[in-house]
Amino acid sequence: MCTAAGRIGVPSGRSLFFAYELTLTPNLNIIDPDNYLLHFREVGVRHLAMLVLVSLISATVAFAGDPKPLTQTGNKALLFDLGGLATLAAGNYGGGLGAKYYLSQDLAIRLSFGFNTSTQTTKNTQPTPLPANRLAESKLTSTEFTVGPAIVYNIAKSSTVAAYVGGMLSLTTSSDKRDGNDAIDADFNVGQAYRLSSTAWGFAAIMGVEWFPWENISFSGEYRLGYNHSTGDAEVTSAGVSTTTDGPITSGFGLGSANSAALTLSVFF
Repeated sequence: MCTAAGRIGVPSGRSLFFAYELTLTPNLNIIDPDNYLLHFREVGVRHLAMLVLVSLISATVAFAGDPKPLTQTGNKALLFDLGGLATLAAGNYGGGLGAKYYLSQDLAIRLSFGFNTSTQTTKNTQPTPLPANRLAESKLTSTEFTVGPAIVYNIAKSSTVAAYVGGMLSLTTSSDKRDGNDAIDADFNVGQAYRLSSTAWGFAAIMGVEWFPWENISFSGEYRLGYNHSTGDAEVTSAGVSTTTDGPITSGFGLGSANSAALTLSVFF
């Protein structure tokens, strides 16, 4: 087994230093020397790749000069949620597509938009021919829609960092519909259906910082102080008669980070 420790820091000025320490500890559970050697080589390659990547970033930051934050009228960017260093990946922003556009100097609008739909079909395994009151298959259709507009304003800029405040709204709707049963589980009864739907909305005040290591790339993190509210209902259909039952109403108010253990990656173009 190999253990590694590293740190990245930025001292005064714009130079970037990197210190990395690698400690190799034999794994006593590995008896086969060939397996141990293969494990050692795999770990070594991964850490070598990490060292090369950080060295390239260090050289780029050290010699490229101080990029200026892109906060002018007409500047635009695509937004991504950036996962942790252990499994570094750029993913959906706010559950979908994210974009940012500067309306004027330091004033920008943001938008996240997401839509997902899926259908799961379960076949009836009863021997054929089926009775008249039984279906050949049962379908579960799930749909989700989310939208989150926001407006932000940069209140301070220093070298490659911009501090901003703003406000945002959010709306999410979802539904699950089952054919052939009066519950969410699969069944094959003619004239039965089940639908579960929910709606959640909220608003929040925003405070965050954005760092530009390169001219067209930035990383940002923010806090949100906001309110959220959600409702839902369930509709049961049996023998052609539908009954709707309201679900619980949930509301809350709190302060938290925008993305747990994640940053926002902005790519300007």
